[in-house]
Amino acid sequence: MKRFGSMLFTSTLVLLATFFVAQSTFATTYYIATSGSDSNDGTTKNTPWLHVPGMATATGTAGSHSAVAGDVFILRGCDVWFNASFPLVLSHGGASGNPVTIGVDQTWFNSGSCSVWNRPIFDAHTSASSSTPMEINGSGGQATGCVGGDGNYFIAFHASNITLSWIEMRNLYWANDAQNSCWAGNGWWRASSVDNITVSHTYEHNWSMHAYQANTFGDVDIAVWVDGPPNCPHCRLDYNVADNCATTHGTGTLVGGSLSFVNTTHSIFKCMSNAIKPIFAGEIGWNEVTQNGESPDPTVHDNVIETVDAQGNGGIYYIHDNRLHDYFSGEGLQIGNPGETDYVWNNTWSGLLQVGANGPQVPQSETPVSMFFWNNTVVDWSGCIQDASHGYSWSSTFKSQNNLCINSSGSSSSGSPSAPTKTISNNFGMTDSAATTAGYTAGQVRPFSPTSGTSPSVGAGTNLASVWPAGFPTSDASLICTEQTVNTVVQAVCTGTPVTRPASGAWDVGAYQFSTASTSKPNPPTGLKATVQ
Repeated sequence: MKRFGSMLFTSTLVLLATFFVAQSTFATTYYIATSGSDSNDGTTKNTPWLHVPGMATATGTAGSHSAVAGDVFILRGCDVWFNASFPLVLSHGGASGNPVTIGVDQTWFNSGSCSVWNRPIFDAHTSASSSTPMEINGSGGQATGCVGGDGNYFIAFHASNITLSWIEMRNLYWANDAQNSCWAGNGWWRASSVDNITVSHTYEHNWSMHAYQANTFGDVDIAVWVDGPPNCPHCRLDYNVADNCATTHGTGTLVGGSLSFVNTTHSIFKCMSNAIKPIFAGEIGWNEVTQNGESPDPTVHDNVIETVDAQGNGGIYYIHDNRLHDYFSGEGLQIGNPGETDYVWNNTWSGLLQVGANGPQVPQSETPVSMFFWNNTVVDWSGCIQDASHGYSWSSTFKSQNNLCINSSGSSSSGSPSAPTKTISNNFGMTDSAATTAGYTAGQVRPFSPTSGTSPSVGAGTNLASVWPAGFPTSDASLICTEQTVNTVVQAVCTGTPVTRPASGAWDVGAYQFSTASTSKPNPPTGLKATVQ
């Protein structure tokens, strides 16, 4: 009996030890505030940490914590973390369907800084009293901020299955000097050899750079950098606002910037020299890009949407429901790389403000596989699509159907595509004056859309239901995303009810399908607020 009792006692100790070891890996919610301490346990709003684990200046319990699947890190609203805290290097991720989350609780904010909840802020300035431009973790106006190979970034993702939401990032600065070790390594965040990263409801603004310094390499900086493998095929940027109009805009040289995230949806890009330039194939949908301008590097062709390569996801891009308007420079769309297939539908291009601002111009380079242009609206370009004159051709298919083209000559041209299989049909051209007379104007709730059942574009298209990309509804472009300030919070707000195109019978030409309901102005959004993520 004594021996049995001893064994029972020993087994109990082992079980208890196992229990407490397992407890240390349980998912936990942690709180972070600028009034906190890294020596706290971080598990309540009254005992918050000062830093997110992985921040450059994190110490104590916060500095030693390794995130596990399901961990949630809540940043207090309206608090500001300055330059020395960055980069935030995220080396511990979650699991499929159970990510590590960095987000907010809209009931928790610093009432000494604001009267209602707003985002927590990552600021590249060194303090609240400083406005000196400085790279991340740098020591001077043009000093390198490159730390651990992560470049001049606020956030570096080095682990998969991480969700980041409702963070404001401001005052990013870069020297743009080829001799600087951060050259071509500047931006908001970087995702390195990871997957399943979701960034949503974030807001970036007031970025700047030192006077452009020419070099032989082409000094291009990318606001978001994705490298691999595995090339981040399931990463997504959603409901993001990147707006630099308060710092610089117009026809002059703009600070650099291009977005290389894989899947980019419901987002706003304003006053950038390059907006959406993915390297890895995926979805680009329901975005607004406006006031695109010249690159700071005169050797680099600034573009609104440009596919740079066709890596990952079978090389297939789905480019749909984007509103690209009022820009000063760049190709409105340049796609078509080796091995690339592009489905392009429900997009609108309008307001090309000066020479050098273009509509769709393809192919990009070498020999793409196929392109499908369906139900787009192109205003004040040479036609619907223009030949890029690069001397390349398609290896398989080119189709241009149901596109509405409004321009000075009324041309509905799709260029001169050289592909083994071509279908160019049911495109409709109108002159600017005819379009205005018929009510197709930029001032409509749905810009350049039909106003009645007898409008020229109504019923002029062919039915494409049988060839529509799998997994996407045959609805029109009536969901429109714009930058709005709701309860003091700048965010992307998407309004309007898409109209479903008929399963049989003629479709309308252009991005919008006519219906009586769609011609009335939607009610403005009400009661919107940030959610806990």
